[in-house]
Amino acid sequence: MKARMLRSKDGYSMTFWAVFIGFVMVPLMALSIEVGRFYIARAQIAAAADAAALAAAIEINERTFVSTGQVVLPTSDTYAWAQRAVNANCAKLIGVGVNPGVQQITISGRTVLVAVSANLDILFPSNIPDIDVTEWGQAEVKAVKN
Repeated sequence: MKARMLRSKDGYSMTFWAVFIGFVMVPLMALSIEVGRFYIARAQIAAAADAAALAAAIEINERTFVSTGQVVLPTSDTYAWAQRAVNANCAKLIGVGVNPGVQQITISGRTVLVAVSANLDILFPSNIPDIDVTEWGQAEVKAVKN
């Protein structure tokens, strides 16, 4: 009886599926969850960059823009308003320990460009190397002449 069980092939299917699920399906599911988490965080940072650009564009000196057409950023409050917009749009990320920040504000014609960066290491396992994300937001400066 014992010799017959050793020669039987009934258990091969069960062993195959156990190995397949353990070594293929579980890591694949974990990878899909991590990639999804990355893209959600990146989308939140991109939305925050757009909001920061809008906040910076609001800080443009309207009187100078209307009279000369020049886009001039006030230096004292522009970064502060842009960072407030980032903080308001990234509340969930900030809640888990990710702190996105305004890195750069530039002007191209009548468009204000804002770079927002964040390190997403805290969202992923420690064996994944540095995950830094930088997204650019843009807003056009418009003013109404009186």
